Formats: sequence, structure tokens, C-alpha cells
Amino acid sequence: MSWFSNNKKRMGNILRKISSKETILFLLFVVIATAFWVLLAFNNNMTHDITVNVKTKKPANVTLIQEIPSTITVTVKDRGLSFLKSFFKSMPTIELTFDEYSVEKNNSIEISSSQLINEIRQVISREASIIKVHPESISVKYTTIPGKKVPINWEDNIKNIIPDKQFVINPDMVTTTPDSVMVYALNRAALQEITEVDILTVEVANLTTTYDKTVRLKPIKDMRIIPDRIRLTVPVEPLIKKEQDVTISVRNQPYGINVLLFPASINVSYLLPQSKYKEPINLTVVVDYNDIDMSTNKVNVKLGEVSGAYSSVQLSIDSVNYVIERF
Repeated sequence: MSWFSNNKKRMGNILRKISSKETILFLLFVVIATAFWVLLAFNNNMTHDITVNVKTKKPANVTLIQEIPSTITVTVKDRGLSFLKSFFKSMPTIELTFDEYSVEKNNSIEISSSQLINEIRQVISREASIIKVHPESISVKYTTIPGKKVPINWEDNIKNIIPDKQFVINPDMVTTTPDSVMVYALNRAALQEITEVDILTVEVANLTTTYDKTVRLKPIKDMRIIPDRIRLTVPVEPLIKKEQDVTISVRNQPYGINVLLFPASINVSYLLPQSKYKEPINLTVVVDYNDIDMSTNKVNVKLGEVSGAYSSVQLSIDSVNYVIERF
């Protein structure tokens, strides 16, 4: 038999007790007492934090070198009932006017603690006492000098992006989105010296798939970079083994002498990125005439120029037979 069947009678007794008039009356008194307690508690003063949105009105030709905080945290002392009401209201917002707080000789917006508190008082409960404001004041630089468009330099800052074994980064396919940004400065001379913007160094290891992340740009003192984050895409692809016969060339061969090699070509194996598999081979295999030892009929074969993303290059043999012809 189930637990329900065994305890059916006991459960019936409990339900009858709950439905009795005495129990209902008791629960009603509990609800009323709780309501009175809540009213009394919220009628007392309470200290709590509220968040105030900040909006800034400025001319179109003005660029802030540092951003004004988008929110301000205000610690207030107020009746608990007002605190409860704030949950059902939209977040208060203050609007800072550029002309009112701009200090032209310093190229800055300066808002003192008292000015900031005065702005906040206008958007919160009149009965609330402001205890603390964070930040206490606002001071940011601005410029009216037009910005300069510069490219993004990533080459020097992806050295710590390390692919796993048998994988490789294809530098020809690395991209940033966007590929350039706008830079704003406090003076024209400093702006003219900027030719590119660096990304912050990225560190990641054992990659087997393409790295595609949003990364920050390296800040420049007294300048503003817009945007200050870009999308960095670093393709990581597998290394593929390839084999090919390569004709052996002879170097430093004197005039009037012809060196015949047997075999004239050898098999070369190497690893290269998958995307370059169909490209023609761009490496050489050589014999140096100066390495020929006339006491033997063999000469060493070695790798010559390698122009391409090849790795683990191996020659099938390390020496070949030769015959010298004179004419």
C-alpha cells in the first residue's frame, strides 16, 4: 500500500483542524499583526542607497576625453515608506548642461560636491536627507579639436596567442573590426604624432579554433579613442602534411664544369597551413659545388631558401651521387 493510503485518515484530521473557525481566526490575527508591524517599521527613518542616472547635454563639436559617470550612487536617510515607494518608480535622472559647468580655460567640465548634491535634490524625495554621494564630484577634460582616424596595430600584441600542436595562426587572415578608430586629443601636436593604436596584449594558449573576441585598445594619456574596444579575429587552422618532388640545383658551379646529379630531384615533405595546401611549393633543395669531396662519389644535399609558412621540412635523402663533366 502507498504512503497516501496509510496516512489518509491522519491527513483528514489535519485538514479538519485547519478549516476550524479557531484556526482561521488565529491566522487572521497573524496577518493583521504583520501588517501593523510593517506599517510601523516603514514609518521609521531608514538609510538606503539609490541610483541616479546622469545625462549630459553638450555641443556636437565637443568630445569628452574622459566619460562622465552614467550613474551616481546616493546614500539617503528617509522614511521607510518613501523607500518602499521608490521600488515602484522609475530611476531618477539628472541632466547636466555643458554651458553651466564648462570651464573653458581648462577645457574641462567641473561639478563640485555641492553642485552635484543640488542637482540630485531636485529629482529625489524632498524629505530625504543626503548622507553621501559617490562620486563626490565630477571633473573631466574635453576637446573641440577634430579627431584623427588611425589604423589598429595588432601585429606586436598577438605573440601570446599560441595555437596547439599541429595548428598554426595564419597572419594573412587576421582582422580587426573595425580596422581603424578615431582618436581625440587635448592638443593638435600630440594628435599629429599618433599614427596607429595598439590593442592590449592577448594571452591564450593551446588554441585549436579561431580566436574571435572583443578586446580593449591600449589607452593613450590625455586622449580618447572611439571606439575603445574592437573585435579581433585570429584564424587558427590545422597543419597539413604535404610531399613533393623538388629538383636539386647546384650552387657555385665553376665555368666550364657541369655537375650531373643522380637522382636529379628528391622528395620533400613538410607541414603547411590547410588554406595554403594548393599553393605551389616555394622552397629549394641545393648542392654546393664547394662541398664536393673528390674522394667520394656522393655530395650532401641541403635545404636552400624557404619562402612560405612551412614547418618540419624533411628531405627524403641527405646525399646524392654526382658526375662532373668538363667542356
